[in-house]
Amino acid sequence: MDEEKPYFRIGSGASEHITVTPLYRPHDQCADFWDGNWVESHVEIRVGGFTGRFRASLRANEFAHFREELARLYSDLTGTAVFSSMEHWLTMKIQGDGLGHFEAECHAMDQAGVGNRLEFRLSFDQTDIPGILKGLDRVNEAFPARGSPDA
Repeated sequence: MDEEKPYFRIGSGASEHITVTPLYRPHDQCADFWDGNWVESHVEIRVGGFTGRFRASLRANEFAHFREELARLYSDLTGTAVFSSMEHWLTMKIQGDGLGHFEAECHAMDQAGVGNRLEFRLSFDQTDIPGILKGLDRVNEAFPARGSPDA
């Protein structure tokens, strides 16, 4: 029986959402920060009349950093948490209003740096964040960040 792949989703699974599913490390043999953290990922987007999916080269350290920022945002309910990919495949900037309401301003590209670009917003509330954090915990457990940029 196949084990379910780790993923995280922002928004509603039934309606508007973005889901990121890391698949594998293309340089799994590398333990350094620069080569060892690449993770080929599947991105699925459903917003308004748009539905799409594409592959993106994201980084394990980006997932870890986003998880830290989102946990802080959940605790404070105000501020910003940002997922920003090195090659601009995906950016999600989540802002809280201090009352438990959040908006994610998202940008996705289907090819690194030169692809088609989709910009969209997702709204959700604080009750959704524990599920996102749990998904990011599973992602970070399966694809822990390797090395240090200073090494």
